[in-house]
Amino acid sequence: MTVLLTIVYLVGIFTLLVAAHEFGHMWVAKRFKMKVEEFAIGIGPILARLWRGRDGTLYTIRAFPVGGFVKIPGMLPDEEHIEGSFQSKPLYARFLTVLAGPVASILFGYLLFVVIGLTAGLPSLDDPTPQVRMVMPDTPAQAAGLRTGDVLLAINGEPVKSAEDAGKIIRANANKPLQLTLQRDGEPFVVTITPKEVEAEIDGKPQKIGQIGVLWHVQRKREPFLQVLSHAGLMTVGMTVGIVDGLRRMIFGQGNIHEVGSIISIASVTNATARLGIVEVADFAAKFSVMLGIVNLLPIPVLDGGYLMIFTVEAIRRRKLSPEAMARVQLAGLVIVLMIFVTVFSLDIYKLLTGKLIR
Repeated sequence: MTVLLTIVYLVGIFTLLVAAHEFGHMWVAKRFKMKVEEFAIGIGPILARLWRGRDGTLYTIRAFPVGGFVKIPGMLPDEEHIEGSFQSKPLYARFLTVLAGPVASILFGYLLFVVIGLTAGLPSLDDPTPQVRMVMPDTPAQAAGLRTGDVLLAINGEPVKSAEDAGKIIRANANKPLQLTLQRDGEPFVVTITPKEVEAEIDGKPQKIGQIGVLWHVQRKREPFLQVLSHAGLMTVGMTVGIVDGLRRMIFGQGNIHEVGSIISIASVTNATARLGIVEVADFAAKFSVMLGIVNLLPIPVLDGGYLMIFTVEAIRRRKLSPEAMARVQLAGLVIVLMIFVTVFSLDIYKLLTGKLIR
């Protein structure tokens, strides 16, 4: 049942996030009078033709729910530049049409944070139950076999009343073995974990603390509307800054291979959050949507950011790239994306075989 639920959640997340992203492209394209021939969710053969709008746009669902697209004439280098085509529009219109997809993804993530806050509430420190929300890969907690949903009862035989108390004990015992008593599916069990020593900034001062690689589940409670909006904004900005910093570290070789992942890692996280309920799945979807928007801004041809880079070059040169040059750039971008995909997918296979996926 968990596997089936994970598949349902995974397909649902991809469908919603792709629809939001592509809707951004389509909405702005239509504002600039571009001819949108098709709005597709998924790739591959057409499964269903949902309807055709008054403006001629065909809305479809395709066979494989791993992407989607908005079909506008003139986006490919060898396509004829007919009236209403992408290439027939001024540079600023093309730039904003492409930029609209990533922006829509980020805004959709913000909207999901707002919906979660209004329906389920905002995270609160009032929850007395230290329950594992996520076990991070390649950490002492993962090595000890902890899983999402486990409840911490005691440390070294002393009852633990809250996640905050658990965090204080763990931080104060770097490189010292701790005996954790936990409960899984109603059955207690005991594991020994040695918190890894890391350097962190606390109260503005760098300190060495212990970490086991666990994110704790928190209770939610209703808050005023404006506070929900503010919290959603802070979450979106925080996610954006974190993702940009993570990409920077990866580019300069300072990141951890376990920080990147393919569809296998996404499925693993979805499976873990599914055990905590629909609210946590929605929270993951919101974060994933923001990540999708930021990653799509990378200056790699075939990604939205690659097109924006090309448009910037055209603005500087004050003339368009020739169809031949555009084709070569897109081919180079496709090769780069395929290399990244193969590398990340191979890393996920390694993590799957070594048990280092998020659980």
